[in-house]
Parts: sequence; C-alpha cells; structure tokens
Amino acid sequence: MSTTTEVPERVAPIVEGGLRPQLAPHAAVGTLVVAAVACRVAVHAVGDERTVAVWVAGSAFVIAVVAATRVRRRVFDKRARRRALAFLGVAVGWLTGVTLAGLSLGAVGLLMAVAYALSMHWWRQHPVGLIQPKVTRSGYQRLWAENNGASDGALPGSRLTAEEPIAAGVRYALKLRAGKQTLEMAIAAMGRLRGGLHLQADQQMLLEPHPTEPEPTLLLTIVTRSPIKQAVDWPGPSAFDSATGRVRLGPFADGEGVATWRAYTDNRLWGGFIQGGTGSGKSRLIDSIAFSLAASESHPTVIFYADGQRGASSPLLMRHADLFAGTFDRIHAMLVGLELLMLLRQQENVEMEVEGFRPIADRPGVLGIIDECHKPLDKEQNPALWKETQRIASTVAREGGKVGIALLLASQEPTLGAFGGAGSPYCEALRSSLLTGNGIMLAGDDPNAKTIFGVEDNPKKFPRFGGYGMVTKPAPGERQAHFRSYYLNDRLQKHWPSRIEWRGLSDPAENFAMGSAYGARERSYADRKASLAGVRLRATREPEPQPATGGDGAALESFGLAPFPRWTEFVTQAQREALKALGPSHEKVLDAIRAGHTSPQRIADTVDLSVRRVHQLLGDLAEAGRVRGGGRQYEVAA
Repeated sequence: MSTTTEVPERVAPIVEGGLRPQLAPHAAVGTLVVAAVACRVAVHAVGDERTVAVWVAGSAFVIAVVAATRVRRRVFDKRARRRALAFLGVAVGWLTGVTLAGLSLGAVGLLMAVAYALSMHWWRQHPVGLIQPKVTRSGYQRLWAENNGASDGALPGSRLTAEEPIAAGVRYALKLRAGKQTLEMAIAAMGRLRGGLHLQADQQMLLEPHPTEPEPTLLLTIVTRSPIKQAVDWPGPSAFDSATGRVRLGPFADGEGVATWRAYTDNRLWGGFIQGGTGSGKSRLIDSIAFSLAASESHPTVIFYADGQRGASSPLLMRHADLFAGTFDRIHAMLVGLELLMLLRQQENVEMEVEGFRPIADRPGVLGIIDECHKPLDKEQNPALWKETQRIASTVAREGGKVGIALLLASQEPTLGAFGGAGSPYCEALRSSLLTGNGIMLAGDDPNAKTIFGVEDNPKKFPRFGGYGMVTKPAPGERQAHFRSYYLNDRLQKHWPSRIEWRGLSDPAENFAMGSAYGARERSYADRKASLAGVRLRATREPEPQPATGGDGAALESFGLAPFPRWTEFVTQAQREALKALGPSHEKVLDAIRAGHTSPQRIADTVDLSVRRVHQLLGDLAEAGRVRGGGRQYEVAA
C-alpha cells in the first residue's frame, strides 16, 4: 500500500490557442532583429550613430513602459510577469547597443540566448504537442479532483491548474466545464467547495473572474494567512487617486491590491449604494469616502450629509459636512436644493454649449450622502414626505451625475425597503441608478442582501471583521473580490478633519438655487449639536412664535416648494410625529427594558420579535426620546 500527495495530472494534448503561445517568444526576438536592421539603415542614412542611438533608446524606452503597463495588468503569474519585464529591459538595451556597435551574428545569438532563457517559464506554462511534461498536483489540487471535480462533486469535471504561491496563501486557475458551469454556480456552491478542500473556519476562499484567461476560467484564491485580520488605517487624503478619479477603499482579502470607489470619470460624478448590517463598518466606510473626496485638491468636492438617525451614524460628518440634515424635513429640503442645483447646472450647460462636468473650485462636485436612507424613504416612517423624497432622490441619482451632483445612499435594510419598498414607483429607478455607479455589500445577518446587488455571494458568510465586504459593481479593470475597508481610528479622527478644507458652494447662483436657508445653515458642530439638544424638553410645549424674516427659503418658494424649516420648528415637529407613531410593540420593548432586558437580543427573546425588528423599534423610540443608549445597552429615558 502506498500513499502520495503528488500524482501525474492529465493535460489536454492541444493547448487552447494552438501554437500562438509557443511562438510568442520567437516573434518577439524576430521583431527586435527587424527593428535592429531598420536602425542600422537609419544610421547609414543619417551618418551619425550617436544621434540615432539616442532616438532609438528614447523610443524603445517609451514603448517598453507602455508594454510593461500592459504586462502588469494582463500577466497575473508573478514569475512570468518578472521575466516579461526583464525581457523588456534586455530589449531596450540590446537595440540601443546594436544601433551603436552594429548588427552581427554574435549580437543576434546573444539576444536569442538571453530571450529564450527568460522564456522557459512561459513555455512550461503553455505546453503543446502530444508528449506532455509530467505535472504534479498539490494537496489542494488533489482534494479538488477527488471531491469537487468528481462526477458526484459540486462542479463535476472542473480542475485546478497553474498553482501560484502568494504572500497570503495560494491561488489557482479554476477550469470550469465550458457551456455547463459558471462563476455564479461556483459561488452558489461555495460551502460544498470549501468542505471539499477541508478548509479551516479562518481560511478564506475567493472566487472571481480570471483577469487573463477566457471564460469560464475563474481565479480561485485560498487565503491561509489573512493580511486583513488587523485593521488597516486610512492612509489620509492620498486615498483619493486623482489620476483615475477613484477612492481607494481598502486592501483585498488576499492582500493583492485595493478595492476602489469610482467617484469621477470624464465628464461625470458617480454615486452609489452601501449596505451592511449592525457592526459592519458601514458608517466608517462612508466617512473614509467623504474624507477622501473632501480633501481632494484636484477634484474639489462639497459634502452634504443627511442621517435618518439624526446624526448618530456619523458624528464626524455631522460635525464637518458643509450641510447637515438630521430630520425628514431637512433631508427632503436638502434633496429639493440638490434637484434645483441640478436644473441650474443643466441650463448652464445648454447656454454654454458644453457637455458633462469637470470639477473646479467655482463649480465643484456635490456629493449628497444619506445614511440610514430607508427611514426617510419609507411610507410608514415618513408619511408626509416619503413620495416626494423618493421622487427627487431617483431623479438626482439618474440625471445629476453628468452635472456633478451625485447621491451616496446607505442602509442596514437588506431588501428593496432601503429604496422605499417594492410597491413604490421610484424604488427600482433609484436602486438601478445608484448601482450603475457603485455597489458595496458588507457583512450582515441577512443573506437576502445579495438580491439587491444581483450577486451570489452571501454576506452572512463573510468574516466578521469590521469593514469586510465586496465591491459588487467594480470600476472597469478592477477586481470583483472581497476587501476590508480602511479604518479611521481615534487618532486619525482627531488629526485629519481640521486639516481638510471643507468646501461650500461659492457661486451666487448656486447659493440662490439652494435657498437662503443654505446661507444661514448651522456651520459649527456646537450649533448643530445644540439644535438637536433638549428635544424632549421642547416637545412638551409648543414652540414660541418666531418673527417672520421674509427671506428664509425664498428660492425654494419661488419654485412652488417649501423652504427649509427653522431648527426649532422641525425638531419639535419631528419629535411630535415620532411620539404619535409609537404603538403597542414599542410599549412592549419599553416594558422589557424596564424589566432589566437591556440588549436587543434579550429584548427580542422577551417580546417574541426578531432582533432586526427590535432594532427598528429601538430606533423609533430613540427618535421619540423615549430611550437612550445604543449598541448592546439601552435604558428608558427619564
């Protein structure tokens, strides 16, 4: 009896692509020889070897840089990539040398020797012919063949090839059966595939489209040494890449590159949608995106921030955003202003006969963020303004990007309720418009979240690292892989906000479109905090009459719309509406808290409701001033 972990692997006698991969090194050498002949002809014509050599060296260097960029993007195997880059360096040096010294058989022989030595790994990767070299299988390849690729396995006939060790573990090319198996099928069978490889609970398996091989080949990565178990700190304003217009979100789970948020492309600002459960790191991810864009000097951006939880989601943005909206009235008014600003810019484009948008200091991009967006968009929670709020949000999301106005919506809600509910006439338009730009699904307890994004990955199976998730709508050329977002720790939260120039709208016409209340908005954290303080006290009595100013919200009124309400008005009104909306279920939660059950889980067990429903009820009670606290500890307010 004998056991072995390395067994011969059967290789197809003819490799896909025929002889073309085998001939590639020969073609490269031949091209260089032809180029050398042309250079020598140029030398005889000009009569100055040094001048021609300088031009040849410069041209060859530029061509080599362009080729190296393509190699880095298209050649995924590190060893092959290093050898390809070395070949480019040899090519530049050899061509320059023969231009100066002359072309000879010895020079050609030297080129062939070096080039073919560098090509050996390429040829081993692309064998051809009936006689194949012996290929051994690693432990994972053997387990895949025995369990996952077997006739009764999760993906019959599939196989792992092209093993490549990486710092975080190992990766393979997963060859699926053409016409019978897909990426979606593989992701749906993830649990069985992991079991077939005998993976440990802390080992991750990533599946994504292969960057260079034709479909249905996938890139399978097994992470045995996770580089993201420890949070990676936000790198500061450099997280925004001005060359690509993208925000770096954080490293991929295998440590190979970083995930990005597509903010700016030619003539457009993009928005998106972020979904994540409690403790997923959703609000911190929003902070890092907002900070990165606000700090950009090349792409000036104004940040508006609205929160369905009255600023509790992100005190950082409540403190520093150019405009803060913490109630349904204010969120609606913010959206009204954005729509009017959009219409103004559209008219300006018509008058100036220009298309699209480029951010400049006098005409910056405007990103409107609405965290916990399901609250102001919900018919039951916002009965007075839900329909108009949905309409404006869907309109701005669909049309605003081409004039530099975009929305970033975020929610814990894992269903279409995040956009107002399936019965709404604006729900699908809002969802699809946002996800055309960016979509990020973070870890959560409800697997139905994947339905929003149209992916197979189950967020319930994601590791519970704060900020762990996936970009479901990656920018062109980017990976669709799991990542962990950068972390804004306490030190960074104190250091960076005061060093960022938080821009506002400086153009008088744009200020007018936003309404006079925009110019009179609370700009300091103390003013904004004071506006939300003492809510319970003010709710017990009617607000004192305020003298009319005659100009507040004049721009909105001129369009037949309501002006921004004064803080004393909307806080008291929202408080009264919240109190009116409380029902028997809210009273059960209050009784459970009085009985000593202070965590959402214990409350849910006591009142026989789901934890998610209890969280919603607690949010309502907090908005009404009946409870205080958060996370895992609540108490009845006095």
